[in-house]
Amino acid sequence: MNKVNYAAMSDQELKSYFLTHRDDKEAFYAYMDRRKSLPRHAAIKLDDPAWEEKIIAVIQKQLGSD
Repeated sequence: MNKVNYAAMSDQELKSYFLTHRDDKEAFYAYMDRRKSLPRHAAIKLDDPAWEEKIIAVIQKQLGSD
Protein backbone atom coordinates (compact mmCIF):
# COMPACT_ATOMS: atom_id res chain seq x y z
CA MET A 1 0.00 0.00 0.00
CA ASN A 2 1.32 3.46 -0.92
CA LYS A 3 1.82 6.04 1.80
CA VAL A 4 -0.40 9.09 1.18
CA ASN A 5 1.33 12.47 1.50
CA TYR A 6 -1.28 14.56 3.31
CA ALA A 7 1.10 17.52 3.67
CA ALA A 8 1.32 17.87 -0.11
CA MET A 9 -2.47 18.19 -0.40
CA SER A 10 -4.27 21.52 -0.36
CA ASP A 11 -6.87 22.04 2.35
CA GLN A 12 -9.67 21.24 -0.09
CA GLU A 13 -7.89 18.17 -1.46
CA LEU A 14 -7.31 16.83 2.05
CA LYS A 15 -10.94 17.42 2.96
CA SER A 16 -12.14 15.66 -0.18
CA TYR A 17 -9.74 12.77 0.39
CA PHE A 18 -10.89 12.35 3.97
CA LEU A 19 -14.56 12.45 3.00
CA THR A 20 -14.06 9.71 0.40
CA HIS A 21 -11.73 7.62 2.62
CA ARG A 22 -13.52 7.83 5.95
CA ASP A 23 -11.79 4.72 7.26
CA ASP A 24 -8.35 6.38 6.91
CA LYS A 25 -7.67 7.53 10.46
CA GLU A 26 -4.39 9.19 9.49
CA ALA A 27 -6.27 11.35 6.99
CA PHE A 28 -8.77 12.28 9.70
CA TYR A 29 -6.02 13.31 12.12
CA ALA A 30 -4.14 15.22 9.41
CA TYR A 31 -7.34 17.08 8.51
CA MET A 32 -8.20 17.87 12.14
CA ASP A 33 -4.63 19.01 12.89
CA ARG A 34 -4.74 21.33 9.91
CA ARG A 35 -8.16 22.71 10.90
CA LYS A 36 -6.99 23.29 14.46
CA SER A 37 -3.94 25.22 13.25
CA LEU A 38 -6.05 27.73 11.28
CA PRO A 39 -6.07 31.22 12.77
CA ARG A 40 -9.22 32.39 14.49
CA HIS A 41 -10.11 36.01 13.72
CA ALA A 42 -13.35 36.43 15.61
CA ALA A 43 -12.34 38.90 18.32
CA ILE A 44 -15.47 40.92 19.11
CA LYS A 45 -15.79 43.26 22.06
CA LEU A 46 -18.71 42.67 24.36
CA ASP A 47 -19.79 46.31 24.30
CA ASP A 48 -19.77 46.52 20.48
CA PRO A 49 -23.30 47.49 19.36
CA ALA A 50 -22.83 45.57 16.07
CA TRP A 51 -21.66 42.32 17.73
CA GLU A 52 -24.51 40.25 16.34
CA GLU A 53 -23.89 41.28 12.74
CA LYS A 54 -20.18 40.59 13.14
CA ILE A 55 -20.78 37.11 14.53
CA ILE A 56 -23.17 36.31 11.68
CA ALA A 57 -20.57 37.53 9.17
CA VAL A 58 -17.88 35.31 10.73
CA ILE A 59 -20.20 32.29 10.67
CA GLN A 60 -21.14 32.90 7.04
CA LYS A 61 -17.48 33.24 6.11
CA GLN A 62 -16.66 29.96 7.86
CA LEU A 63 -19.53 28.16 6.15
CA GLY A 64 -18.44 29.49 2.76
CA SER A 65 -14.83 28.34 3.16
CA ASP A 66 -15.62 24.73 4.04
